[in-house]
Amino acid sequence: MGSPKTGLLSNWALLISAVCLSFVLAAHSAPEEALVTHLPGFNGTFPSKHYSGYVTIDPKTEKRLFYYFVLSEGQPSKDPVVLWLNGGPGCSSFDGFVYEHGPFNFELSYDGLPKLHLNQYGWSKVSNIIYLDSPAGVGFSYANTTAAYITGDNETALDSHTFLLKWFELYPEFLLNPFFIAGESYAGVYVPTLAFEVAKGTASLPFQLVYFVHPY
Repeated sequence: MGSPKTGLLSNWALLISAVCLSFVLAAHSAPEEALVTHLPGFNGTFPSKHYSGYVTIDPKTEKRLFYYFVLSEGQPSKDPVVLWLNGGPGCSSFDGFVYEHGPFNFELSYDGLPKLHLNQYGWSKVSNIIYLDSPAGVGFSYANTTAAYITGDNETALDSHTFLLKWFELYPEFLLNPFFIAGESYAGVYVPTLAFEVAKGTASLPFQLVYFVHPY
């Protein structure tokens, strides 16, 4: 049985490690060049910070996946990070952002752009949400070779896993948050195959749960 002194040293070591990790995460935060400050059709103040950009999956083909990241309106540093995937296959996750649980509702205008209004039921009320266009060729995601658009469910899962690992390098302050993978429709295939890659991966992610909306 260890001595009280040994236990005390172990507790101090854990405390120092936690403090050091906090400093590291604070020093490397969300890339400011990815900050979204305005959306056409919305003239108000965003209820939380939004970020958007690309993550390069394969430099040879310049396969790049597009994401839109909405911070929680509650406690971003503690609230879950949710990766949202629409199905199709071939449906942009902006479908979920615009029509379902994004921070805005929209009002059609026949003499200009749709008008955006805040959505009081948006998921970003209680969570940080990554809307990902996957695979390449869906939504704003692209590659520079035609061959890179020929894919399947397994490759899509591998690419999405690579995206997550690189995304958390860009946003390391969210590594300690609970992490969920959610989706609908054909994401009933995308979500479990990606969850399998995350679960067997050598890099640790705070993965907790998968969630489906009418999967098939």
